Amino acid sequence: MANRGLLLTLTEPPPAMEEEFNAWYDEEHMAERLAIPGFRSARRWVADCPPGQGKYLATYELDSPAVLDSPAYLARYKNQTPWSRRCLGKAVVFKRWACEQDGSTDPHPGAKAVVLAFENRVLSLPAIVQIRKFTASAGEKITLYELAEMSSSSAYRLYQP
Repeated sequence: MANRGLLLTLTEPPPAMEEEFNAWYDEEHMAERLAIPGFRSARRWVADCPPGQGKYLATYELDSPAVLDSPAYLARYKNQTPWSRRCLGKAVVFKRWACEQDGSTDPHPGAKAVVLAFENRVLSLPAIVQIRKFTASAGEKITLYELAEMSSSSAYRLYQP
């Protein structure tokens, strides 16, 4: 049995487009992705960070990394809607990591914030409810610290529309 997958995206719209970007994400993009077989769940996170550092993080839980090679996913990824092309085309930050999880732990239902750490960097954070480790397709090691509360300035808090 293959390990579960995780798709991480770090995005930031231009300030003048933030309202439209969030509407697109909430009204079209999340539902579109969750309709693809193999997408288990999705959550959005937001950080208070300086411009250009990636204000929004999305975590898409996958049955396996192979979901991102499936015909259903590729059809959506390669044939974006006009709204998707507009919002992603204007993003000032867009980074994407396709990951394989080391293990099969579900995201913690009580997580209210997350912190990403790269290349096995170990963090000491208060309010950790779970730590999950991933390997990105390009080889980066990513650790996702799930927190019970917003307890770190580098954390992304759960996005509430």
